[in-house]
Amino acid sequence: MRTSFITDKKEIESIIDQCDICFIGIIEADGTPYVIPMNFGYLNNEIILHSAPEGKHLGLLEHNNRICVTFCPDRKLVYQHPDVACSYSMLSKSVVCKGAVTFIEDLHEKAEALNSMMKKFSDRTFKYSTPALSNVKVWRVTVDEITAKAFGQNFK
Repeated sequence: MRTSFITDKKEIESIIDQCDICFIGIIEADGTPYVIPMNFGYLNNEIILHSAPEGKHLGLLEHNNRICVTFCPDRKLVYQHPDVACSYSMLSKSVVCKGAVTFIEDLHEKAEALNSMMKKFSDRTFKYSTPALSNVKVWRVTVDEITAKAFGQNFK
């Protein structure tokens, strides 16, 4: 069983679309990774995220707005022989994106971004009150590097 790179944009976007959450990696001041799960939207090579208007993650992003975002949908345990531990593998695919975070401040643009994110969960278009929009931080991550892999598959 091997690992193979995925380069087809439609397949990469399909992997992302299969996920309900992503994991965001941010760098702490001492260089330690800080990883948090988040809901997201993905459209036109941009990842949309939202969070509370304050918190550790935002303080870290003030010092370094570069982040890594990972996606990994369903996976399946596979093996070549049930009695040989080294033959076990995980059949899965993953996507890793790198980019810089900017924050959307305009209330109308925030509402549009949140609705693009909500399309993952509902066909509805939502309306947001001014206090609701003012009390949420909406992140835009422009993806400048993306890699995808398939794991544990026999490629011939």
